[in-house]
Amino acid sequence: MARPNPNSIRYILRLVRTSPRNSAGPRILETDKETSVQASSYVPKSGIYTFAGYFKGFVLQQPLSVYEGENKCRRLFRTVLRTRKFHSTGTMSMGARDFYDILGVKKGASQAEIKKAYYALAKQHHPDVNKGDPDTEKKFQEIQRAYEVLKDDEKRSLYDRIGPEGFAQAEAGGSTGKPGGAGFGGFGFGGFGFEDMFGGGMDETLKNMFNQGSFGGEDVKVTLELSFMEAVQGCTKNLSYQTFVSCSSCNGSGVPAGTKPQTCRDCKGSGTLRMQRGAFRMESICSTCGGSGKIVKEFCKTCRGDRVVRGQKKITLDVMAGIDNAETLRVLGRGGADPEGGHPGDLFVNIKVREDPVFRREGADIHVDENINFTQAILGGTIQVPTLTGEVALKVRPGTQHGQKVVLKGKGIKLRHSSQFGNQYVHFRVIIPTHITKRQKSLIEEFAKEESSDDEKRAAEASG
Repeated sequence: MARPNPNSIRYILRLVRTSPRNSAGPRILETDKETSVQASSYVPKSGIYTFAGYFKGFVLQQPLSVYEGENKCRRLFRTVLRTRKFHSTGTMSMGARDFYDILGVKKGASQAEIKKAYYALAKQHHPDVNKGDPDTEKKFQEIQRAYEVLKDDEKRSLYDRIGPEGFAQAEAGGSTGKPGGAGFGGFGFGGFGFEDMFGGGMDETLKNMFNQGSFGGEDVKVTLELSFMEAVQGCTKNLSYQTFVSCSSCNGSGVPAGTKPQTCRDCKGSGTLRMQRGAFRMESICSTCGGSGKIVKEFCKTCRGDRVVRGQKKITLDVMAGIDNAETLRVLGRGGADPEGGHPGDLFVNIKVREDPVFRREGADIHVDENINFTQAILGGTIQVPTLTGEVALKVRPGTQHGQKVVLKGKGIKLRHSSQFGNQYVHFRVIIPTHITKRQKSLIEEFAKEESSDDEKRAAEASG
């Protein structure tokens, strides 16, 4: 057995009085030679004792209802060390394998990638498929354990933070650097459990942290292209996309029609194995059924036991008016089917709006460019301007400059969750003709002479 690292599993048991200042000590009661872990005691003059566990400096106390003295501390200390050594074969060694390597995925792999890798490896190394191979069961348990952790966001986050070694120590009863960071089992000792010592409710905490629940089907992302007016006014679109769907041949059961999985005899359908060693109760995932509680002897030939197959889904999508480019719509429950029978994933529709030759959009406002000739710019007039609801007449004021803009109030896009509309901005572009007749040229030259003469008169008057 590999020697545990004393610094990583430091565990001190003490008996202290509620008021330490009335106590004598501390006094070392016992030291484990292999790990250098110590049990010590404050000897109280009177009163109620308190049992305390130290995990890397974190102190957690639990009052003892009955005085049991230093013998209680010694007995509990020996039990803890004995349990540590029982678990240390594998879980506390320095060679803990990386769960990502076991499943053959990268650390940043998605849940869908992890699930796919798990199902492939589980089928390949299942004991029923490799009968007579002594290494198969160990490999299968390793795959099951890796998937159990990586499929759960909380467990995976903890695993990523503390690494394979820290996670293995935490499972075996080591510290994760948090108060209450004892092992992941519910151990009892004469009516006084470790879960009581670590703040109470340890079983419930572990259920939440290591639940066996389904994560649901995979999410699907698709792109929907809309015209400018479809996005502005809203529309209805029919979408079809590829994703996982429930196998129709077996109705998602994974076994041939007319058959059903059998209850696992080893765990009696619970999916876990319980082992009692003295005062300690330990649980582990059943390696026979992989924690499912069921045994499958024959798989569906269509899905090969996966319960889902790649298929096509179709939906009718109502696109809200005013949706903008690069927005994403989320359609709940329209993603891939969950192989474990949980809720399906979601559909994410990324909107791509094509550019319009006339309109430009800025939020809820619309912009258009309108060409006018230089005589309209000088003299003014009336022109027809396109809007989202059709053309409207717009007056051009005399002396309008190139680039000048006017605002059409309320002619933009309807604000979402509001009765108000944005505005439309009309930008004038004064167009200078490149080809003119002789008469037009003569008139313009005459206009230029008069304008020059007027400029000279104004200059003379100004100089006075």
